[in-house]
Amino acid sequence: MMPSVSDICVKKIVKIDISASLSQAVEIMRQKNVRSILVVDVENTNYFILTTNDAIEYKIKNIPLDTKLSKITLQDVHKVDANVNILEIINHDEIKDEYLIVMNEDKIVGILSQTDIINNIDPQVLIQKQTISNILLQYSVQTIYQDEAAINAIKIMKAKGIDSIIIINNENKPLGIFTTKDFLNIIHDNANINLSIKHYMSSPLETLPSDVKIYEALEFIKVKHFKRIVVTNKFGKISGVITQTELLRLINNKWMELIKDRGTELSKINEKLIEKASLLEESASTDFLTKLYNRRKFDALLEYEIEQIKRYKHGNLCTVLIDIDNFKSVNDTYGHDTGDEILKEIGNIIKISSRNSDIAARWGGEEFVLGLSHTNLEEALLVAQKIRITIENFNFINNLSITCSFGISQFRTTDTADTLFKRADTALYEAKNTGKNKVVLERL
Repeated sequence: MMPSVSDICVKKIVKIDISASLSQAVEIMRQKNVRSILVVDVENTNYFILTTNDAIEYKIKNIPLDTKLSKITLQDVHKVDANVNILEIINHDEIKDEYLIVMNEDKIVGILSQTDIINNIDPQVLIQKQTISNILLQYSVQTIYQDEAAINAIKIMKAKGIDSIIIINNENKPLGIFTTKDFLNIIHDNANINLSIKHYMSSPLETLPSDVKIYEALEFIKVKHFKRIVVTNKFGKISGVITQTELLRLINNKWMELIKDRGTELSKINEKLIEKASLLEESASTDFLTKLYNRRKFDALLEYEIEQIKRYKHGNLCTVLIDIDNFKSVNDTYGHDTGDEILKEIGNIIKISSRNSDIAARWGGEEFVLGLSHTNLEEALLVAQKIRITIENFNFINNLSITCSFGISQFRTTDTADTLFKRADTALYEAKNTGKNKVVLERL
């Protein structure tokens, strides 16, 4: 079941009566550290939203802070029933609104924002592969030099309809950001807006590289509690700014495409569950350090390959056991962090040296194992020698020279997975005891 809006909305509402003044509203927003406040007209049972963007406009128009909220034009807030689910909201045009008020009959249940919707959509299912750079062309960045007057920045934000501006130095390098939240402080302190913007900016500026995945960007927003992401290119210069709302709109489009393709909400939910189950299976089957299969997964896949050979009465299968030479001395001398880096590099060498049909796994500690389907001893020897030479010539961390020993066995009709592995282990033992950095074939 899709969650209802009452399940995900914010129950603790920051609100103020419409009879209060603009100054009182701004002070509450500062104290509560929020960018919006619910304005309640009890007499007419109407609800409005006052945002920091509205406060900017009122400041530019020189509206006195003691003006009653009832005398100011405020944004209406759409009402939605508490039992409506997220899917219905996404399908509805009201998704364009930044806020919705959730009602249970005549009682306010909570406020639903774009952020709440983002936090309850699984972006990894929808957009795992797209990067921020794929969409940045649509969302350019607005900048201003650090010595420009704050009033100029405020006017630009108002004219462009944006809620943030990046402050740069004379070399066009980013120094900080000025947002509507910073503007609230200017109003509260009655600060001189003719001073340079650098006096009011937030610094340092946290950014993300343009090659970051969209789901990672969303996670960044959730963890940092940011309203927007500032994106930089490979040279460290600003590429663009994209907000929660823009990201949500992208997710919404992706969601709608999937629903259209699948036809019904039920099929979408099923797909989501299957995807999550697949991710859980992958996580349970993968070695956390090297990202190769773990021992449990290797055993299962090897058993499957053996069953296939026995069932169809043909096919070759070889097991290659790999052990890093003198690995304990590396850990003892350079530490386990260096050891972990070496394990990851060797795991990567094994992976890129394998075919898609091969089974590459970390067996445990400094041992790795390969299951080579449709491969005889001679062919397995070539694969192992290629990996051995690549490792021997690889420039590891701290310029360390690392070698590995290999043992190979080939499946026989009388074999089990255990007997096949034991012969490879015996061959590896011989390699370790006759000089290391070599490949030894099984002896029948």
